[in-house]
Amino acid sequence: MAATERKPTSSIEGSSADRPQMFHRISDNAIDESSDADSDFVKLQKTISKERREARETPQARLQRAIPFTFHPNIRPLNKSDYESCIALENAAFPDPEHRATPEKASSPYPIYGRLGVFCTVVPDKAKNWTIETLEAAKPVETDRPDGAKSVLLAHIVSTRCAGDTITDKDMDYPKDWRTRRGRSADVGHQESGRTVALHSLAVAPKVHGCGIGQMIVKAYLQQLKNAGLADRVALICQDYLVSYYERLGFKCIGKSPAKFGGGGWHDMVSHTS
Repeated sequence: MAATERKPTSSIEGSSADRPQMFHRISDNAIDESSDADSDFVKLQKTISKERREARETPQARLQRAIPFTFHPNIRPLNKSDYESCIALENAAFPDPEHRATPEKASSPYPIYGRLGVFCTVVPDKAKNWTIETLEAAKPVETDRPDGAKSVLLAHIVSTRCAGDTITDKDMDYPKDWRTRRGRSADVGHQESGRTVALHSLAVAPKVHGCGIGQMIVKAYLQQLKNAGLADRVALICQDYLVSYYERLGFKCIGKSPAKFGGGGWHDMVSHTS
């Protein structure tokens, strides 16, 4: 489980919009669909045109298209009832199984220092034919609520404390005997006395990539830590294609990480909370 999202072509928050347009816009109306035109070429040009239009959309426009009903984000700590939604989100957000939280790790209360989620309320009658990767696992907002509204997880952050300034493989691990450890300290996983928050997972449902949801939860989490004064810094590891994304959120790239978690290839990112 690591701080990364599915590598998209144009869906990471802000990524495509920040790139200069290298080609003139291609209008659908300018494409020759006569019998002399190559049908595969026409389809390709239409696909390219559609992708460019979507890339020019604002996060707000993408959000309205992804969630076509009233959206009031609910940012709250995760609890045990959210377990199935978290697993569904990890599976959807991380194509590589090695980067996901295992069900055992996700269910462990011991190493987890912070869990935060962004939820939206979905009323079935107002969201017919709408779906998202975590909808099936969503729980009712209230028991016996007449409209059957569900609280649907869109993104989450999972973190622990660690002793060092950056994240190591030991920090990414957890004590396998946590069920019988009964609070005793371990040399892997959460370190209660640590002053660094190790952000293990920032997961955003693919359906709402590019909508600002990841940015929303990261900013809320960092502000929460600053207000509480619980740590000196937040550290994470990410793949190279996400370095600029986290830099825009206030993190600094320290360099390549020696961590081999999930096959390695990570970069160390740090944001100071003071």
